[in-house]
Amino acid sequence: MNIFKPLLDLLFPPSCVFCACRVGEGTTALQICSQCFAQIPAPETCCFKCAQPLAAVQDNCPQCSRLVFAFSGACTVQAYRGAVKTAIHNYKYNGRKEMARTLGGLMAQQIRRSSWPKIEAIVPVPLHRSRLLERGYDQALLLAQVVAAELRLPLKKVLQRKSATPSQTKLFARERWENVSQAFELASQLPLPARLLLVDDLLTTGATAHFAAQTLLAGGAKEVYLAVVGR
Repeated sequence: MNIFKPLLDLLFPPSCVFCACRVGEGTTALQICSQCFAQIPAPETCCFKCAQPLAAVQDNCPQCSRLVFAFSGACTVQAYRGAVKTAIHNYKYNGRKEMARTLGGLMAQQIRRSSWPKIEAIVPVPLHRSRLLERGYDQALLLAQVVAAELRLPLKKVLQRKSATPSQTKLFARERWENVSQAFELASQLPLPARLLLVDDLLTTGATAHFAAQTLLAGGAKEVYLAVVGR
């Protein structure tokens, strides 16, 4: 326990990772204000397949109804727009790796709320070595470490990137699928747990998560689920 924390909080009041307003006492144990916390969608209001937050319960998700993913289901903390988009950008590109504690904690909350079968291990979607050297940290790994600790599950770094593919951010949807279609391989030939949870920061087209999950299934996993911060 940090005996100086009350003084530090008085001098430097904690601010919400999403909207930057002051976080009041008693709102939540995580660094998020009560207003932003209340806006986190319940998993049942999102597409079970791709985690897209939906305006109403509907059978066909407009984002993924024509797609077949290798992962069995997904959950997200929030839609990728506005303050959430800015927060994720700061976490991923501006060195704000301390945000992993809050973002990973919120992911763990959403995973607990999802009606999934029992997960056996956590697997981060990996960065290539060159991207890791450039950025200085692996944002998905940091999130996965928090999720694994919160859920008391083992962390398995069983995926690796074969090559340094171009960034997905500047590619069209079809190009994104082609870009990562051969991106992953297993880091070892050790047996995989039957039911795995992939962790990444974002789900956009679903291409990266699909081929990562496909690699795990080819390696012996029976089911793969996906958790992200933004969708």
